[in-house]
Amino acid sequence: MTMKDQNMSENSKSFLSAIMTAIIICILFFILSYAHLSLMHQALLGGVLFIVIVITAKTSQYFGQAGRILLMMLCLFLTLRYWLFRVTVTLTLNGVFDYIFALILFAAETYGILIYLFGMFVNVWPVDRKSPVLPEDKGLLPSVDIYIPTYNEPEEMVEITALASTQILYPKELINIYILDDGGTLQKLTDPDIKKAEQAQKRAEHLKKVASDLGIFYATRDENVFAKAGNINEVLMSCECRLDEDAFDRVSCINAGIEQGCGDLILVLDCDHVPARDFLEKTVGFFIDDSKLFLLQTPHHFINPDPLEKNLNTFRKNPSENEMFYGAIHPGLDFWNASFFCGSAAVLRRKHLMEVDGIAGNSITEDVETALDLHARGYNSAYLKKPLIIGLTPETFADFIIQRSRWAQGMIQIFILKNPLLQKGLSISQKICYLNSTMFWFFGIARIIFYLSPLMLLFFGLRIYNASISQVLAYAVPHLLGAYILSNFLFGKFRHPFFSELYETLQSIYLLPAIFSVIAKPRAPVFKVTPKSVSLGEDFLSHLALPFYLMLIICFAAYGFGLVKIINSPEMLDSILICLGWNTFNIVLLLSCLGVVWEKKQFRGKHRYPTDESIQIEFAGSFIHARITDLSISGAGITICEPLPDNHPNSLVIHATDSQGTTYQLPMNILNESNTKNKIRLGCSFVRQNLHQFTQIVNFVYGNSSRWKFYGEHGRRRGIGTLIGFVKILRIGGYGLVSNFKGIWTILHLRLRGYYLRINPWINKRNEDNL
Repeated sequence: MTMKDQNMSENSKSFLSAIMTAIIICILFFILSYAHLSLMHQALLGGVLFIVIVITAKTSQYFGQAGRILLMMLCLFLTLRYWLFRVTVTLTLNGVFDYIFALILFAAETYGILIYLFGMFVNVWPVDRKSPVLPEDKGLLPSVDIYIPTYNEPEEMVEITALASTQILYPKELINIYILDDGGTLQKLTDPDIKKAEQAQKRAEHLKKVASDLGIFYATRDENVFAKAGNINEVLMSCECRLDEDAFDRVSCINAGIEQGCGDLILVLDCDHVPARDFLEKTVGFFIDDSKLFLLQTPHHFINPDPLEKNLNTFRKNPSENEMFYGAIHPGLDFWNASFFCGSAAVLRRKHLMEVDGIAGNSITEDVETALDLHARGYNSAYLKKPLIIGLTPETFADFIIQRSRWAQGMIQIFILKNPLLQKGLSISQKICYLNSTMFWFFGIARIIFYLSPLMLLFFGLRIYNASISQVLAYAVPHLLGAYILSNFLFGKFRHPFFSELYETLQSIYLLPAIFSVIAKPRAPVFKVTPKSVSLGEDFLSHLALPFYLMLIICFAAYGFGLVKIINSPEMLDSILICLGWNTFNIVLLLSCLGVVWEKKQFRGKHRYPTDESIQIEFAGSFIHARITDLSISGAGITICEPLPDNHPNSLVIHATDSQGTTYQLPMNILNESNTKNKIRLGCSFVRQNLHQFTQIVNFVYGNSSRWKFYGEHGRRRGIGTLIGFVKILRIGGYGLVSNFKGIWTILHLRLRGYYLRINPWINKRNEDNL
């Protein structure tokens, strides 16, 4: 036997030993979780472990990953104790309907616990990658195609993203940029509705001119089949490829339609995702280092608030909803080589995409499905936790629901049609990660069950949770507290406590029909484009508000029924009190939902983001030190701490330098001026007279990726405790209630006043006639 064979044999033995040890530990762990204890001893165990969990969470930074894993194991132990208690003690037969609803609640809890355990597995060891340095020799760099798919979005939005793409720092001879216009297909241009056809023609001509002015390619197709996936594949699959030993991937491709070389890599950008100038500098190196890498995904970073943040006034006061996924979950997926394509802000390798006939089209979440197919072929993915684009999230609650319904349906399609457990080629860890990502979207069913469960007892007397208060305190409370502490430990910088419950409650009632429809007909869902950049001129009540009012009325009515139950059935006191407490928590979430469905006006079509950067402003040759406090594509807020020149003009020039050393001289007009606390605040708009000036504006506003940061990366912002999080959600619920009813009263007042003014002349005339 050679030395190499001996080493391989020893490694195999070590691996088997580790596996056997892990299996033995798991068996012992389960046995201990199942061990019978008296209620007093269980309460003592739960209390002691809770204290240990708190101490471990506070001191884990001193123990690295060992502390993280220990905390997970302690919380897992409490959860298993609780679940086994539910199985062995609480599922008693009190009646047929009682038992049926008890099993439904238990199934929902088991689903929640399973997702919780999957979440532990996914986030056991998150990866924080650093960008490899690109080689100085341009001959070693791959060529890149930039795809900007669009359908019906505003032309200016597409223009800004395309213009920013032309400014990406990468050898120009290695980049081709394509506007993929699915709003300008032959099908759209010949629409039977003449008005729609004319609009499509006008939009297509505008985008063709944009492409011509920028020196990039405009592409469309005949029919709108397979939505975004079909749009991308139309250009992707038009490339004819051959073996080439001198090429980057030993394959060279030519687009037969335009006689242009096809890129080795493909950067996909949604048309509202404006890239920073260093996007390719930060991402291409991963593909040079790993020939089996098919995907490098980056975060989606948004400039505007989602409906919850806007309507409840939490924007930039709490982490945004998407930060938990891009800041915590995706780095966890990356450890298991399970980071998946999110549809945009990602680079893919053409060679590997061609092997699976392009972007997948069996589901309406074509991005995740494509990643699943390529992972199953043994290829690798990577995730860079560095925002390199800035985009738009849905503005209204209705648009938010359209987007989330599509995500839910697409992920459940994958669960049904391409169940990860049955996919050959995936590792066990990848199967678990994909199973977690797809099963998560059944939360709408579980959340509705959690809403209805306490009402079953309070209204109908069904005993679906057979436990005393002492048993709840001994088993359920330690499990719940441990789960919240662990969740806050893993995700606290990216999601404050109880915000997940709020977002799920907000979506659940409208995800139910989406979920059940895709279960009934897995291939029926169609891709719906999410509206972006919507300006709201006035406050209004969303047309989706009614279910939340009904749910809230039912919850308040349950208090009366509960009081009657306490008087008539004192032997059920423990169960009634548990359900009343549960019902109260649901009310707090629903009050916040009322605030969300009251849509606040949004005048700005061009959203601003806060910043704090030193600049010089020039007034007719004299320079003054100032700071930029916010930026948008249309203008900036500027703060000055020294007096302005007398009779200063209404225009100025800002002189600024970004983090990459690029200098800018941008003319601006002063729109407004105010004095506060010995500071002068100027509201200014950019002067845009030609393409060169517009290019400079886009570069200055969107080109600097150092501005894009997660919530927790700004100053001292960090996670908050579970108790503080609960108090915060109470305040948000109160704000939501006041905001909603104040808005409704305002509308009623205005309408009654208008009615009075209409009938007042008639009343006066009648009085005059009587006189």
